[in-house]
Amino acid sequence: MDFGLFSNGFRPHTSASQTYQDDIDEIVLADRLGFRDVYISEHHGEPPYINCVDTIPAPELMMCKLAALTKNIRMGAAVKLLHLHHPLDVAVQAAIIEHLVGKGRFIFGFGSGFPHPQFAEARGLTFEDRHARLHESLEIILKCWADDEPFDVDGVYWKGKNMVALPKPLSRPYLPMATATDTLDMIRLAAERGYALLCAFFESEEMLRGKADIYEDAGKAAGHADPRKMVAGSRAVYVTESEKEALAHLRPAVTHEVGIQAERGFRTVLKRVYGVEVHNNDQALDALVEAGIYVLCDLDRVARKIRTYYEDCGGFGSFLLVGGKNWTTKENRARSLRRFMEEVAPQLNDL
Repeated sequence: MDFGLFSNGFRPHTSASQTYQDDIDEIVLADRLGFRDVYISEHHGEPPYINCVDTIPAPELMMCKLAALTKNIRMGAAVKLLHLHHPLDVAVQAAIIEHLVGKGRFIFGFGSGFPHPQFAEARGLTFEDRHARLHESLEIILKCWADDEPFDVDGVYWKGKNMVALPKPLSRPYLPMATATDTLDMIRLAAERGYALLCAFFESEEMLRGKADIYEDAGKAAGHADPRKMVAGSRAVYVTESEKEALAHLRPAVTHEVGIQAERGFRTVLKRVYGVEVHNNDQALDALVEAGIYVLCDLDRVARKIRTYYEDCGGFGSFLLVGGKNWTTKENRARSLRRFMEEVAPQLNDL
């Protein structure tokens, strides 16, 4: 099993530059520690975030800077919201990023994102058609990468004449791909084509197993020998001396985040989709720990909990630790990552 970061940025408002630097420092450390992947959230501005949270709506720009500061770690968005952007621009941007980051180090991560109409409506687009718009966009992007001749598009959602996409990606026929999705059609499509399947850290073991089973069946039917190795599970992990200490370290930041996310309907989504009920923001962390979404304790218990999570999900190929948060201090966060890779990961070598 490989390990990576899900850089799910949510830091209290300071300045965006400071937030980005903290994220970059964390990812540089992850590279030095031997994490294979980092997926960086594409977070767009929303009313609850104003003067409260720094967001990064263009994670690919951060990747280009990270390329000069890291050696091995692979980078992708989690996820590029294809239904918001014209596919020609997405295709060109992705190709440029691969040329800057290097072949094999850029992963084209895509999806529809958090189910909130704000993103589409702010751009004069419809929320209800986002999945169909994404599917159409994906096929146009692949054509942009593959075709050397100009072409026209007259789709239901996207149109263009004499389209020319340059440069072409280094990777042919297309870039390494990954998606985060709940739709059965996209899960099957991803499996058939060999795109990695990213699962959110708030998903229950039952949900991940269900999606991974569908993905595995579709992948094997398409001729892939071991599709499940392309599935990524995820949890918020913090390694310390005890759960009590971990709760004290994380509670202020988690309470702050859940309070702001509640304005976006986050607590409702938690209850409806994940079966986690949060009545009080101050007690949100306890509910998330009880649900197994946050794994906070000493290194041996962290290893046992991740092993149980892996088995309950039916197995997966990579495990992403949540990052990009203002938990406790920068030094404590770095210590947790180091202890995970040096003391926890070796206990999971057999998975």
